Amino acid sequence: MHVVIERTSPTPIYLQISQQLRQSILDGEPPSGAKLPPERRLAKLLGVNRTTIVNAYRELAADGLISGQVGRGTVVIFGARDADAAADVTAWPRVNGQHPLDNGASTLDGDFNDGSTRSRQSSVPWAQLFTAVTDVMDDPLLRDAMTVSARPDVIRLATGIPAPELYPIDAIRQIFDQALDNAGSTLLQHTPTEGYPPLREQLAGWMERQAAIAGASVVVEPNQIVVVAGSQQGLYLLARTLIDPGDLVAVESPTYLGAAQVFRAAGARLMPIPIDGDGMQVDLLQDLLPRRRPKLIYTLPTFQNPSGTVMAMGRRLRLLDLAARYQIPVIEDDPYGALRYDGRALPTLATIDRAEGRGNVIYLSTVSKMLFPGFRIGWISGVKPVIEQVTLMKQLVDLDTNALAQRAVCAFFERGLLDEHLALVNRVYPQRRDRMLEALRQRAGDLISANRPDGGIYLWCRLNEGIRVRDLLPEAAREGVIFAPGESFHVDAASGRGRFDIRLNFTLPNDSELDEGIRRLSVAIQRLADRLDPAAHASATRPLTPIV
Repeated sequence: MHVVIERTSPTPIYLQISQQLRQSILDGEPPSGAKLPPERRLAKLLGVNRTTIVNAYRELAADGLISGQVGRGTVVIFGARDADAAADVTAWPRVNGQHPLDNGASTLDGDFNDGSTRSRQSSVPWAQLFTAVTDVMDDPLLRDAMTVSARPDVIRLATGIPAPELYPIDAIRQIFDQALDNAGSTLLQHTPTEGYPPLREQLAGWMERQAAIAGASVVVEPNQIVVVAGSQQGLYLLARTLIDPGDLVAVESPTYLGAAQVFRAAGARLMPIPIDGDGMQVDLLQDLLPRRRPKLIYTLPTFQNPSGTVMAMGRRLRLLDLAARYQIPVIEDDPYGALRYDGRALPTLATIDRAEGRGNVIYLSTVSKMLFPGFRIGWISGVKPVIEQVTLMKQLVDLDTNALAQRAVCAFFERGLLDEHLALVNRVYPQRRDRMLEALRQRAGDLISANRPDGGIYLWCRLNEGIRVRDLLPEAAREGVIFAPGESFHVDAASGRGRFDIRLNFTLPNDSELDEGIRRLSVAIQRLADRLDPAAHASATRPLTPIV
């Protein structure tokens, strides 16, 4: 038997699967007593969510065809064949050419000493032993995008990293050489778990200067900072420190998918709050708080990922008032705040919060977007009890962050090199932003619309109604270009949100790659538009592009 999913069929996928399995069971294959594949394993083989398989199995259980049995998994209970003989898993048919219970390792054959009998010993059933944590990362659309991104011929408009050709290589080389000459042996020693003390001082000073640029005045103490291995580790440590399974976390929708994955892995339930052009719709959050009390509020108020929006000042104040009234901590994720090209800088939530003497905001940032991601240096800033608990949690993860990278970043702050680098990229990046917008306008016309962010590294785009992201992904892959699918950034994607949205990075590709990437993407979009309305585009002429 071969399970075939017809994704364009009006029949829900879980019913397609249950109907085919039902017919197979009624036909006696697999027979009574046979084990069905674990839900996670079958979901991966078929390229669907685990919930889809759960629902399919529930349908079969309701029909009295299968049953969950302790110690054995899900077992067929329909049929008259001998159960002991039927329990042989080799009787289960292959799905997509692969045995559903095969975890990828070959079995081991061996002879008994008398040579008369052979035994077959299976490898450990790893797929059945893994926890459910990795299920939160099983996003088929995102997985497809990542697979395509690995191809050397593909232009990557999905990956959120800065421009490699602007990396300050010479400055880094000089800093490393000097550091190794002056303190070579100490660089190979442990640093305090909280971070290299001079770097913590520089980060505190940086936050004070950024507040001053926005017209605010705060004092940040070095002991209010812990250095982490990038903001992703920071999110993980905060989730492990603050979240218990079942806790509710309020997040923007759309939001940074890495944060959503971390919170879900910690067992949190996510409460999406929609955004608009002024960021999180705080009035909607206010309506929900009396009935639903989240444990945390997570937000990217400045150049939000993926939308690029900036939370308006009035909403920042209202959000902080709500957090204080209901005593809910706020995690402010701010990786892009220094990448501002237009408009006036607004004080961070943490700055406003500290100025008012509250301490309800936990601030998280990183140098990965300002400099480059390879150092993996980020930091968390908060009140002393938070920093102490995060530090204890960090000791369970990695004891301390890379000493050499910390000293190099510290030198960038001390010598003013970070300011010089930011001045460079803040001249180049808006040119690339505008170049991408113009390329989209010329090549795709009204088939796609995009925002024009005042900073950050992304364009958030809306496809013409009817052109779905899941249809565009394979077309774009054929043209050799990839983007980030909008559905992946919505924690409530099942509602249909994000199916016409895509995120494009304008900092990673150079000018020629940017132009060619938008050309390829536009060809893919136009092809889908032609299929939707062939008559409207019958006379259009476009260059032929090879399928790759």
